[in-house]
Amino acid sequence: MNYRTRTLLIGGVIGALVGALAGYLYFNSNVKVSEAGEEQLPAPSAGDALKLGLSLLGLLRLITG
Repeated sequence: MNYRTRTLLIGGVIGALVGALAGYLYFNSNVKVSEAGEEQLPAPSAGDALKLGLSLLGLLRLITG
């Protein structure tokens, strides 16, 4: 396995783990329980999604920079 393939695999695994952790933390911090006892997760607002996307782009720019 060459250096480039190994780097892509490691980066993919790390990205998947970070994404799963972010989803877990988001779910645990924002879950609401209805009167029927069902868990509900409100969708993030458009402004929050835009802030997150721009932050991620900035982070990628720092890494590749």
